[in-house]
Amino acid sequence: MAGPAKKSGGLDLSVLQDRIGFRVHMLDLHMMRWLGERCARHGLTPASASVLMVIRSNPGVRHGELADALLIRRPNMTKLMRRLETRGLLCRKGSPGDKRRVVLALTPEGEKVIAEVGGYFRMQDDLLQKALPGAGDDALTTLMDSMHGALDAPEPETSAATASRKPRRKAAI
Repeated sequence: MAGPAKKSGGLDLSVLQDRIGFRVHMLDLHMMRWLGERCARHGLTPASASVLMVIRSNPGVRHGELADALLIRRPNMTKLMRRLETRGLLCRKGSPGDKRRVVLALTPEGEKVIAEVGGYFRMQDDLLQKALPGAGDDALTTLMDSMHGALDAPEPETSAATASRKPRRKAAI
């Protein structure tokens, strides 16, 4: 994976260049910038467009289910839901089976907007798939699923001494 040390704004990034996580993160940022520029034409972010797409595919989804599935903190999801509701793109309504439950649905305007914005997601996929060699799409999906699984697996024990010690939490910077 090593290549020439890339510079960004005059900074030497070679210390991170061989790190898979860094490369995936930088690709994600690049993809989100590309998608963000297009979603902004409709007053959306890639995150808000993704939320609308998932609601469209899962009628009657609950707020918490959506937040958990997309790894969005629930307070952040609440703010996002309010913004989308204020714009008239989604509505909250009582569940037909249980009036205590609130479910999410797209409004007709939300359906219209997401039909247009969904094309940007497909366009990005098409561009990226063209960059993959051969049957790269399936291979890439398999690799990414394996990487997700690796991060979800329990950490290996290094020694009996460290295993019995409770980890200390460090303050985030």
